[in-house]
Amino acid sequence: MASARRNQLLSLGCLAGLLVGGATPAMAFTSFDVDFSAADKKTSAEATGVTGKMTFSFTKLEPTNAADNRYTLDLDIKNTSPVGSNPSGTLTAFAFNVPGPTSSPDFKLLTYNPLNSNFGDVYGASTTRRERNVNNNQDLVFPATGTLIRAAYAPFGSFTFCARDTGNSCHGGSQNGTGLRDGESTAVRFTLASNKSTINSATLVAQSFFDLFNSRTFTKDGDFKNAQVALRFQNVTTSSGATGKSDKVAGVPKRPPQGPGDEVPGPLPVLGAATAFAFSRRLRRRITSASLQSASPA
Repeated sequence: MASARRNQLLSLGCLAGLLVGGATPAMAFTSFDVDFSAADKKTSAEATGVTGKMTFSFTKLEPTNAADNRYTLDLDIKNTSPVGSNPSGTLTAFAFNVPGPTSSPDFKLLTYNPLNSNFGDVYGASTTRRERNVNNNQDLVFPATGTLIRAAYAPFGSFTFCARDTGNSCHGGSQNGTGLRDGESTAVRFTLASNKSTINSATLVAQSFFDLFNSRTFTKDGDFKNAQVALRFQNVTTSSGATGKSDKVAGVPKRPPQGPGDEVPGPLPVLGAATAFAFSRRLRRRITSASLQSASPA
């Protein structure tokens, strides 16, 4: 009986130890969505009402040496404007910045592959002021040296990278877009490298891009110009029936439902720690008392 009692108390002791020593795991993500809505001029140039979504997903590449810190960015792009009704438009271009100062970014873009999309006219990927064209499923290799010229995106500022379906630039060009119609989606792929040793996992890369895109708030007309990620629509018909419009829309990142991460443990809540501590003290007294009773002669 004494032995069974002691095992029961020891089991409770293990539970208390887990309560005191355990930690709630941090939440982490390697992908997130960015929503685009041209509902008003806080987030778009013309407030035509068209909408879109991009999903940024990061995966760390197998390192080839100790200093290797490369990642794949799989980027899904969708025109979420309603099918069969207005507003309606063709999504013809996308643009984004990378975290860090323009003169010394935290990431270097290495390659771009349009996969099977029509986004093969690339800007912000050259040391000259001319666009670079890339065929489907063929990598465009970014220059290894020199400063890449940023992509003009009036009335926004310029962006680290921009790709579009057809035209002479990302902020102008043809009205005969071959991009994404209402409800259509596609995917493109990048490889990139972290320039910072402290950004060394897919979760930290995703967090870095999320924080950059989330660094702007859109509270008044014209705030869209400060966006860090944007879409361009052409051949737009507004909800009121106006035709022949175009629009550029700022993106707002959406933090995904979070699952357990494995990088930084979270602290046990203060109330839980205090309760566990008090419980462990009572448990030690009970174990001591049980030991004395078992040692006494019958």
